[in-house]
Amino acid sequence: MSGFDLRDEPWIQAVDGGHVREVSLRGALLGAGGLSGLAVVDPLETVAVLRQVLIPVVMDALGVPEDSAAWARRFSPDGFDGDAARRIGTYLDDLADRFDLFDVSRPFAQVAGLRTEKGETKPVSLLLSRLASGNNVPVFSARTENDPPALTPAAAARALLAAQCWDTAAIKSGAAGDPQVKAGKTTGNPPGPVGQLGVVVPMGATLFETLMLNLPIATAGGRRSDDVPQWKSPEPATSRWQTRRPRGMADLLTWQARRIRLIPETDASGGVVVRRVVLCAGDRLNSSVHDLEPHTAWRQVERPKKGDPPVRPVRHQPGRAAWRGLAGLLAVRGPTAERVSAPDVMRQVAGLQTEGYVADDFPLRVLTVGVSYGTQSAVVDDVIVDEIPLPVVALAADSRVRHTLLQVADEAEALRIAANRLGDDLRAAYGAAKLPWDRGQRLGDLLIHRLTPVVRRLLAGLQHQPDMVEDAEDAWRVVARRLAWEVADPVLSAAGPGAFLGRAPGERFGPRLAVAEASFRRALNTILGPASATAAPPARTATA
Repeated sequence: MSGFDLRDEPWIQAVDGGHVREVSLRGALLGAGGLSGLAVVDPLETVAVLRQVLIPVVMDALGVPEDSAAWARRFSPDGFDGDAARRIGTYLDDLADRFDLFDVSRPFAQVAGLRTEKGETKPVSLLLSRLASGNNVPVFSARTENDPPALTPAAAARALLAAQCWDTAAIKSGAAGDPQVKAGKTTGNPPGPVGQLGVVVPMGATLFETLMLNLPIATAGGRRSDDVPQWKSPEPATSRWQTRRPRGMADLLTWQARRIRLIPETDASGGVVVRRVVLCAGDRLNSSVHDLEPHTAWRQVERPKKGDPPVRPVRHQPGRAAWRGLAGLLAVRGPTAERVSAPDVMRQVAGLQTEGYVADDFPLRVLTVGVSYGTQSAVVDDVIVDEIPLPVVALAADSRVRHTLLQVADEAEALRIAANRLGDDLRAAYGAAKLPWDRGQRLGDLLIHRLTPVVRRLLAGLQHQPDMVEDAEDAWRVVARRLAWEVADPVLSAAGPGAFLGRAPGERFGPRLAVAEASFRRALNTILGPASATAAPPARTATA
């Protein structure tokens, strides 16, 4: 059966001229200046392709810039210059035997001949968290484990990389030849290393700009000689795995968290497809990687236990828009009040902006991706993905835009709390208990949903016109107040007769409709300032 050369066969999903198309590894890198970026068709695969292949190839082929000035010399609106393109091409040519997906002796990111003692295989859906496999059965999956897809080699390559990053935890099939197998299984497997993070990826207008924004600038210690991508490891991977610390960033980005073998076959039309796979335990991290990991924010642990790391990664929360975490994204000069520090890639962009190597009007976007695991991290409950524009000037410590964005995020959170309190006050007027935090839809959540497109427009507007910050603040407060009343008015108008007098009519300020509305009105004035004559809602009978 023929192989599948990742260097020259199309498999990476990229955006070209507004359309998604598959390009080869060589085409993605050498044509990076003309591609809009990676297509976020499957966000887990997008992150995996960027981290596991594209960034490490650039790092290894060109080396990392020794300082910001060296980074700036590489940065060009047209992509990699002639010398860099030649070096990347030579790198790929010299490693021709390392990028074959179905190579007999060293298949890419796999273990040749990997098998279980009984020769069992699993459906390829095991690599796809969005499809049913074993006890991982997404609610809206259109397939069952007995009906796995037939993946093209391109799709199988992307799924393979995603599994190395995001695979679920718990029991894995035991590999023949692995001395740590017990009863045909391997237990205690953690989720894939990226699944334990809240991934933050800065992106530019082209794939080249995205690669450059995520390319690390050398640290004072430099890069270790044995810090190489997995495909340059002196020996091919075997069924034996180990627990260790990464040797450096190249090792970390291409970490082999699972031992995998894709099983290609020929379909009825004569094409190569992958329906079955062997997936076993892989290497485990034995320490925190906060000194190496570039794509996640970190929260300081107030009183870490002896031997525990002083920080832990900040993970994205299901249903929480990325803009609500602006404080963490902008914490490039030090931790926030909640002890959160920005990801290293954002700190690096901030430094480049401060030194004048990234323009103030640079069209920076931020992609956030994370996974919410279910029972014992053995199933995927949700994939969290969002993308927002971010004004580069907001990364500067003394920026008025930065102050405005942080203020907007704080005010939006205060409005959410005020709307939730209004709902609680109305329930109290009826004599009902507060709505549990994990039950039903709260007014604050509805308000945040309506505020989200407003904040996105504000971010995009300030990205293009940062000098309009005062107008943006005024517009925000007017629109935020209007939306807050649009959320509050229906529930106030629908209040029944019992809410007018409340459950304790004799109490002057007991829970009742008028008190709830007055409290909400005061909260809006406290958060957004006194309402102007044009912005204030009409007086309601209930408050008379």
